[in-house]
Amino acid sequence: MGYETIQVSHDGGVSTITLDRPPVNAVTMLLLEEVLAALDELEARPETRCVVLTGAGDRAFCAGADLKAPAGPGNNRFRMLGRATLDRIELFPKPVISAIRGWCIGGGFALGMVCDVRLASTTAKFRTGDAYLGVVPSWGMSLTRLAHYIGRNRSLDLLVLGEDLDAAQAMEFGLLSKVIAEENFDAEVARIAGRVAGGSPAIFRAVKETVYAQYRATPDAAQRLETHWADTVSKSEDMKEGMAAFRERRAPVFRDR
Repeated sequence: MGYETIQVSHDGGVSTITLDRPPVNAVTMLLLEEVLAALDELEARPETRCVVLTGAGDRAFCAGADLKAPAGPGNNRFRMLGRATLDRIELFPKPVISAIRGWCIGGGFALGMVCDVRLASTTAKFRTGDAYLGVVPSWGMSLTRLAHYIGRNRSLDLLVLGEDLDAAQAMEFGLLSKVIAEENFDAEVARIAGRVAGGSPAIFRAVKETVYAQYRATPDAAQRLETHWADTVSKSEDMKEGMAAFRERRAPVFRDR
């Protein structure tokens, strides 16, 4: 499928969605629609076991909404597309890794933080200064998910102060999984994504659904999901393969989806 604002590529079990709107990969409604379409494509592609979301160039992962576009912050369809994209990533049945270099601002911050694993180059810079633009962040990240991710006090520090954070500060806040030296960034992202692509798809789906239920539903609902998945996987070939590979000291080859 051809896209105008993103690129989709594949390397083994890893598929990469690259936001590609120079110079700073700013978000438009078309970009969000294309990300959603790409996720549909990759969910249906059995070879894809892990997705990396990144930005083209070294200036920005994504610098937020394109304020010059006809429809942006304050537009209801733009808001609903943003929310739908975050929900889709968080509930996507395969692991999604954000690979962030350069600026990560506003809607770009939301896209990067909703991913399951968040990798940042030492060049990454983060900002959630919507209050200083007169904009209410309304994609379901800064005012809803963020407090669950990093806690009330740190969320308010980010949103009220609106100051830029470098990668080390973002790591200290609990926003990132790992900070990687720029000269090693691409190779390390590829290594980590390749490792994740070798994990059990069924287990990753169980992990994502149950963690989501823990804060979007109730702990009891999460425990019911945990029981469901434990019972389901205990009958699967993946569990047998995982145990056999451990005993035989080899890499497992998981097939269940």
